[in-house]
Amino acid sequence: MSNSDQSHEAHADGIIEAGKKVPFYFYLLFFGLIAWGVVFIGYFLFSGWNSHSEFDEKMATHTTTYNQSDTAAATPLTASTSIDAKKLFASYCSGCHGEDGKGGYGSDLSSPSYKYGRDTDTVKTSIADGREGRMPSFGNQLKDDEIAALAEYVLNIK
Repeated sequence: MSNSDQSHEAHADGIIEAGKKVPFYFYLLFFGLIAWGVVFIGYFLFSGWNSHSEFDEKMATHTTTYNQSDTAAATPLTASTSIDAKKLFASYCSGCHGEDGKGGYGSDLSSPSYKYGRDTDTVKTSIADGREGRMPSFGNQLKDDEIAALAEYVLNIK
């Protein structure tokens, strides 16, 4: 058996180490990364930062910038302002009632009768207050005129 065959048997995977030292920059990178990790973890553990306070700060900024009561008062609703009920339906209703209102998880809105009645006031109440069990309320998310427009749109689904 030759020397190359013996070394192959000693290294069954076929990888033969050259016996060279690991370059200095490998050590530098390895221990530098460990040091950076310790500093990074220490900073976030002991600086008092947490994601909840960051969220609260951003939410406060957002709330002051986009306060809904201020924007509603600043832009009064006029006859020229139109509400796109189809877009509202796509945003708030189509997830349950289907894109065409024919049902899905929610009831079929094209049917000739509804469980709680098929008149404008009842549909507006269903949208604003929700219905026990499956229908969520949207009274806090939609304005009264948007609910009215959405109710009219729903009643006209065929």
